[in-house]
Amino acid sequence: MVLLGLLAIGALQGGIAMVVNPYTPLGMSAEFLDGAPVDTYFWPGVFLLGIAAASLLTLAGLVTGWRWRWAASIETAVGYRWPWLGTVAVGGVLLAFEIAEVFLIPFHPVMHPLLIAGSAGLIALALTPSARAHQRTRSRSARTGGR
Repeated sequence: MVLLGLLAIGALQGGIAMVVNPYTPLGMSAEFLDGAPVDTYFWPGVFLLGIAAASLLTLAGLVTGWRWRWAASIETAVGYRWPWLGTVAVGGVLLAFEIAEVFLIPFHPVMHPLLIAGSAGLIALALTPSARAHQRTRSRSARTGGR
């Protein structure tokens, strides 16, 4: 939950900076985007705002035990509550994005390795036996004998 919260704060801050000032957010030059499929930081900023929103939503689901009716069929199919799946999805999407960024953008500030480590950490923590046991749906536990 701490990683999701930190990720949400960082993504919100970076996303807002990139959307408000798409040419030089946080002192980054648009020249760093020469090898990227975009020429400003606007769309990466929108992406980061989406990551922030998904992280906050997932965090709220983990903290409150929030149940969504629409997610029931997904939970049944996967065997885990939607916040567990949200954590893995946020980590996976951000990990793929950051790895692509490393190859597309020659400028690699400290944030890239930190975000790669953080997103891999999210996935790894979600896949621990204790996290999986805590987020397993009852119907899945009943069908597998609690395993």
